[in-house]
Amino acid sequence: MKNSLPSAIILLIASASSALASNGAGNSGLGLMTILFFGFFALVVSTQLLPGLLLFIAGTKSLFGKRAGQAASNR
Repeated sequence: MKNSLPSAIILLIASASSALASNGAGNSGLGLMTILFFGFFALVVSTQLLPGLLLFIAGTKSLFGKRAGQAASNR
């Protein structure tokens, strides 16, 4: 049992040495799934943008606009 822990650590370091030595030049571009995920996210944001803006404008008009009773009494 005493020799298994140091042996496991040595094997772990030896197997990771090639990963530590790489510079990542082989993986320079985005994958297909990453592009599809970002495209789906952009689609969701763009389809929710217009209804959100319309709701914001309607709420702002009702908050700062004249009330129905005030508009009738000013006539």
